[in-house]
Amino acid sequence: APSATQRGVDIPEMISRSVVALRRLGGAGRCQLGVRAMATQASSLTYEKRGSPITLNVTSAAVPAPSAAQVQVKFLASSVSYSDFSPISASHDGATSLPVKDTSVRFAKAKAIGPIDPIAGPLGKPPKTPAVGGLEGVAVVEAVGSSVKGLAPGDWVLPSAGVGSWQTHAVVDEAKVVKVRNDIPPEYAACLSVSASAALRLLEDFEKLSAGDVIIHNCANGMVGQVLIQLAAARGIKVISVLRAKATLEDLSDHLKSIGSTAVVPEPQLRSHYMQELLADLPAPKIAFDGVGGASGSLIARVMPKGGRMVSFGGASGEPLLLPAELGTKVEGFYLSQWLEKNGTAARQKMVDTLADSVAEGKIKLLLERGSFAKHRVSLNKAFEVMRDRRLVMMF
Repeated sequence: APSATQRGVDIPEMISRSVVALRRLGGAGRCQLGVRAMATQASSLTYEKRGSPITLNVTSAAVPAPSAAQVQVKFLASSVSYSDFSPISASHDGATSLPVKDTSVRFAKAKAIGPIDPIAGPLGKPPKTPAVGGLEGVAVVEAVGSSVKGLAPGDWVLPSAGVGSWQTHAVVDEAKVVKVRNDIPPEYAACLSVSASAALRLLEDFEKLSAGDVIIHNCANGMVGQVLIQLAAARGIKVISVLRAKATLEDLSDHLKSIGSTAVVPEPQLRSHYMQELLADLPAPKIAFDGVGGASGSLIARVMPKGGRMVSFGGASGEPLLLPAELGTKVEGFYLSQWLEKNGTAARQKMVDTLADSVAEGKIKLLLERGSFAKHRVSLNKAFEVMRDRRLVMMF
């Protein structure tokens, strides 16, 4: 998979300062001599309680046989991202609506909007503890229950976010997995369930976009941003990508342009003459996508025409958008968990097929770095360093 050395969106301080402690637990699942000696053992990274600092346990247990409507799977790859740590480090349940408060900015009426709850976006609500960590991964089916009709051993599947992907094996309800083609790299397949899915939904669900239309987005160095750029470019949509000022900005800008960005703008230049000249040569953006909130989101809202439309899909800054009332910006929140609940398995399957086909056709290229689940301590700590611009994927 491609790799890069850039840095980008900061991890919230609460998480970046957490100590990921790992301890190994023996369990009732250990093989007993002469009793199920050949039983498959599952190794998992679990957490018993939520909050900071993060503590993960290495547990081992025998894998039970699947019931009638279940499948037994073996994980091939699991991604590690900011979203994985949010439900572990946060002590609250996810808020599934976008907060809006009246306020003022320099004595003018304004709205404070958001930020999007990082738990609610992919999960809705955090799983009950103890739970297995990890939101995204790809697994191969090893056995199926008697009533399972759509899956067979050897098929690749993407489990739902609440299943937990930081484990070697699992037994899962058939309804909680969707099939994915098995001729794409497993590290790519492991990244399709959350970030790539969110990017596709942003592009298709909020504004009718055609070739030649313009969109603007921040958090362009994240996985959602990079997939959004490529999906839009494949449809002839022009993309203005906004980046925070970083030491590696030039290299990252070149990368984003190579995958389809029409223009890459450092955040401090959003109110400059350069931005005015850029907008003069392009149609007005039809929609803005904000994954940061705070000052960054407020800046891209000011680039939009009055009454423009903005979708908030993340809150990397942890701060609300402050939007003067005179802008008339229409802000909506996007929660992937709500979309999945509303649209069901068939729609999710169609979405995964679309994304996997794009990967197979070379239309989606991801910045990834491989790690090892067997060396999970190294992989998880390294993920904190690289997750800003490329995704670390643990291989099994």
